[in-house]
Amino acid sequence: MQSGKKSGVYRRNIFSYFTGLLLVFSNINAVANLNPLAPEAKPFLTPVKGSIIVVGAIADKHHSLSAKDLALLDDADFTPVGSSPVFGFDPATQWLKIRVFNFEDQTAQQILEVNNPVLNRCNLYEIKGNTSRLLFESGDEMPFKSRTVGHVNHLFPLYLAPYSSREFLLEVSTMGEQMQVPLKLWTQGELVERDEKDRLLRGIYFGIILFVLLFNLFIFVIIREKSSLWYVAYVFALLMLQLSLSGFAFQYFWPRSTYLANVANPFFASFSIFALIKFTQHFLTLKNHFPRLNKLFQAIGFLVATNILISLVYTPLTFRVSVLAINSLALLLNLLILPTVWMVMRKGFKPARFFFYAFVALVLTVFIFILNNFGIISSEFFGAYGLQLGSALEVVLLSFAIVDKFKSFRDEAYERLLTINNLKIRANEVLEQKVKQRTEEITKQKMLVERQKEEIVDSIRYAERIQKSLIPDEKALNDAFAENFVIFKPRDIVSGDFYWFGKTIKNNAWNGKTGHHLFAAVDCTGHGVPGAMMSVLGFNALDRALESPEVNSPADMLNFVNAEILRAIREKREQGLQDGMDMVLCAYDKRSKTLQFAGAKNNVHVLRKGEFIEVKGDRFPIGQEFPVNGCTGFTNHSIKLQPGDTVYAFTDGFPDQFGGVMNKKLKSRPLLDIIGNLAGKSMAQQKELLISAFEAWKGDNEQTDDVCMLGIKV
Repeated sequence: MQSGKKSGVYRRNIFSYFTGLLLVFSNINAVANLNPLAPEAKPFLTPVKGSIIVVGAIADKHHSLSAKDLALLDDADFTPVGSSPVFGFDPATQWLKIRVFNFEDQTAQQILEVNNPVLNRCNLYEIKGNTSRLLFESGDEMPFKSRTVGHVNHLFPLYLAPYSSREFLLEVSTMGEQMQVPLKLWTQGELVERDEKDRLLRGIYFGIILFVLLFNLFIFVIIREKSSLWYVAYVFALLMLQLSLSGFAFQYFWPRSTYLANVANPFFASFSIFALIKFTQHFLTLKNHFPRLNKLFQAIGFLVATNILISLVYTPLTFRVSVLAINSLALLLNLLILPTVWMVMRKGFKPARFFFYAFVALVLTVFIFILNNFGIISSEFFGAYGLQLGSALEVVLLSFAIVDKFKSFRDEAYERLLTINNLKIRANEVLEQKVKQRTEEITKQKMLVERQKEEIVDSIRYAERIQKSLIPDEKALNDAFAENFVIFKPRDIVSGDFYWFGKTIKNNAWNGKTGHHLFAAVDCTGHGVPGAMMSVLGFNALDRALESPEVNSPADMLNFVNAEILRAIREKREQGLQDGMDMVLCAYDKRSKTLQFAGAKNNVHVLRKGEFIEVKGDRFPIGQEFPVNGCTGFTNHSIKLQPGDTVYAFTDGFPDQFGGVMNKKLKSRPLLDIIGNLAGKSMAQQKELLISAFEAWKGDNEQTDDVCMLGIKV
């Protein structure tokens, strides 16, 4: 086991050092290959140490000053700012006047470094007399390859004659990010040596962050917990932020995009804070422990999410707003997290302790970093790498917190599993004692169920015979219409759909005229036994309506049937049941060739010379209290038929059948297309072909609903 652990540590160290060495070699190459076409580029001479003095600075708030204007000013016109000026979050352009000296008797070339990769603009002008000339341009406002030296910092090679000095103006701006302008003169050898150490340390740091990222991504794949995913997002954003702040992202990832070079810092800073908020909420289960605090974190998260969007809009105003906002929100979050974690720890949530240690380490390193900046503590190493050290400790300790939470979940799961196993053993013992008793009872119950099932089926078969006795003989339809068909396919033994025929006679003539032939296709609520019971009510109501002297049209019949059904089902309706029926009811007068129609949610279709005429019924079913949608009854329609017209009435069983390649409903329009293609066939042939089409569409699916269709040719 020890050898395995050593091997794992060794591989991780190799990865970190390898990453660092890659960064070192890349920067050695950048320093060693200065652009030979640069205005100041000359062969490196003997390394002679020069010195630099910062005379002072002038803030250009309106970005209107030029180097020519400032070359005319005296030293007293510049405000003293020290050797490493700090201007805070000032969006103004700063002009620094500096002097570089060579006190040796040898000619030398020095490299002036401005150690701040995030500067938008960093231009160097030389002052000669009362004039100035531009020597070098650098900064995030221009592609990386345009720099004189391909380095993350801004490097300017300067040629120095023996015992000489040169005077320069340095123009710097950040559009609102914190502006620091650390200046230093280097020889080539000194810079390469410094960069070797710097890139090695940064490579180790990035190696640690990358390892933590991959490690926690692996944990998320195993446990699938949201907090782990948010932590992966946080570490990724932190990695990209550090790469952007150090200039490596601009150098290697988007060297041609000045837009990404400028928006990357506020975007990744905001994204990392947002992911950290979500990670904190999920990891500490604030919703359960402290709901009010959880809402506060949600509010801060909403503000940070808004800032993410603002950071992508690159204008001077939005850039400054996004930078100030994320710094303020990050400060607020740091002040809030430690008390929150402490309170969660007091609740007995053990994994929170590593969370607490992580942020204590981060806060301490940030505090020491600030003390170092104020000169209270003097440490060049901590000034350069303090924040990276703190963030590395933070992500490692937070990884420990995730592992500890995973371990606690595992332990709890193991304890629950033991409890369940014990309960299972005891339950099996009790179950074995009852199995024998229950076996005999089940056998008896099974026999009883079989007998009950036979009785129920016998009852349904008897109901089928009753329903068939009610359904009219097709002979009555054949006597009235020579060309017709009826398709009637119940889904179960008995049907909720039915068809009905009738004829007005002397005792119930409509408007004094006898011989109206009536036919209907009806769809009752439900199918099987409930639908069949409703169909009996429908049959009886239609027969009584035909005999009523107050009924003189299909619409009157529907109103009569509606009243009868309401009386029959009023008690069920009071219990919340919505029984009813949809109906197509037609009356045909052979003498006048007139078809009268009334519909409850269903329409009638007349096929004339290959084209369908659709007459729409009312949009409410039978079984509704009037008025419905402002209507006080059903509407009567009348249409003059021509020789050869065919009338089709059907329920929704055929168009609602599932089938076909996509296993979807057939629907009404495709059904009408099928009927239209059969227009030249006899009604008997149409019936056979429609049944075949239905079976082909249904395929292996079960029948969805009862099917009822009438076709009558006049």
